[in-house]
Amino acid sequence: MLLGGVVVIAALAGAGYLIAHTVLRPDHRRDAVAAFAAAWARGDRAGMYAQLDAASRRAYPRISFDAGYRRALRTPGVTQVRPGKIGPLRKDGTVAVPVTVRTRSFGTLSGTVIFHPRNERDEGRIAWDPSLRLPGLRKGEVVRRRIGPQPRRGLIYDASGRLLESDPTGASIAGTRPVAGKPATGLQRIYNDRLAGHPSARLLFGTRVVAHVPRRSGRSVHTTIRLRLQRAAQSALGGKLGGVAVVRPRDGAVLALAGLAVSAPQPPGSTFKIVTVSAALAHHLATPASTYPVRTSAVLSGVTLRNASGEACGGSLSTAFAESCNSVFAPLGARIGGKRLVAMAKAFGFNEQPAIPAAKPNTINTHLKDSLAVGSAAIGQERDLATPLGMASVGATIGNHGVRARPRLTGRVHRRRAVSSHVAGQVRDMMIGVVRGGTGTAAALPGVTVAGKTGTAELRFTGGGAADPKNTDAWFVAFAPAGDPKVAVGVMLVGAGAGGKAAAPIARQVLAAALSQ
Repeated sequence: MLLGGVVVIAALAGAGYLIAHTVLRPDHRRDAVAAFAAAWARGDRAGMYAQLDAASRRAYPRISFDAGYRRALRTPGVTQVRPGKIGPLRKDGTVAVPVTVRTRSFGTLSGTVIFHPRNERDEGRIAWDPSLRLPGLRKGEVVRRRIGPQPRRGLIYDASGRLLESDPTGASIAGTRPVAGKPATGLQRIYNDRLAGHPSARLLFGTRVVAHVPRRSGRSVHTTIRLRLQRAAQSALGGKLGGVAVVRPRDGAVLALAGLAVSAPQPPGSTFKIVTVSAALAHHLATPASTYPVRTSAVLSGVTLRNASGEACGGSLSTAFAESCNSVFAPLGARIGGKRLVAMAKAFGFNEQPAIPAAKPNTINTHLKDSLAVGSAAIGQERDLATPLGMASVGATIGNHGVRARPRLTGRVHRRRAVSSHVAGQVRDMMIGVVRGGTGTAAALPGVTVAGKTGTAELRFTGGGAADPKNTDAWFVAFAPAGDPKVAVGVMLVGAGAGGKAAAPIARQVLAAALSQ
């Protein structure tokens, strides 16, 4: 009897162990769902596939698993998958996960994905089928998109309502439409979505329509370009290698672009002295009446920088500006210092990417290592580079009382103060002096006060030796009428010699045309 009792007790103890082991075995099913959802959110399909059970892997090899997701996500243009809070393990063994899917074509889709996890060899695994690829998808359903007819494309107009492409000079700005797989160019590229519109579209799961996008017609783009002025600028430029840009100071509207107006940055030469004198005045390092010795050169870091043709100049700051005197402005730039000079250049739009097709930015070296580098940059050399559009914007900023309106062909006006109105007024008066009796008299217009600045930029450093027209770009920057400017212009001619002789007359023609329209 005692032995039998022992056997019974042992049997009961063994049954208790089996019960305890069954109850206490960890359940990883919900963990598998969480791991799958986390991998899904970061686009890690290898991590997702790792959570599948053996039967699902046999039915859906990795290559078909990946291809299925690619097709399902590509059809609506999925850009992001965001699983929400993982639900509890329900009595029927399922786990519900809310999922939000952002798409390019159909906005945001959302729904609940029901997972069927299971424990497999003491690990959580998911019984997977293709219905789990998107929320709301049912077993056996294929994800499809049905597109309606393409709407008519919008057109691009100039400021007067004429088709921009109706003129060859305007067509170069408008660009080309996308054709036969070739991407659009110019404004056609920048505003492709707006111009193209989009057809109606339906997203289907099987035969069910789960999302719909209505047809949107292409919308036209109205630019700030004035084709008549554009032709006048091109005519004034003639067959010369160079560029002309015209902007409206108050709002940055680009009115005309001709030749190399935006695409071939060159050393701006003495037109950059607009920036330099603004920095000197803003930091109280000089006044218009400050005086400087008359001399033919200046020495910076042991290197002699000579005035153009070895001329002697100096006197007041205003006179030195009107005569474009390097022996004054190079040392003044060194006194301003690299950081302050670069900061002022940036305030005038240097190192800023223009919102204009194919436009290159004005640039200045941000690491000017010594006084020679700073002084050279202050006179528009060193590694300074600019376009006619960029320098027209510099002049326009002075004309607009120190407020820079970012150059634009379309869209909203973006304004930012570069210098105080007081400093801008002082620089404007100096620029008036350039045209009245300085190096820019060829830009004068009868009955109109023109403010301007010449530039003669070396393409290859000669140490101030004999001037060679082929080695110098000619520049002129101007705005008019000086007191309340309607237009600002930037002119650059490659290898054309002195700005006052070559570029100023072209600026004069363009200003006259702009003010007469």
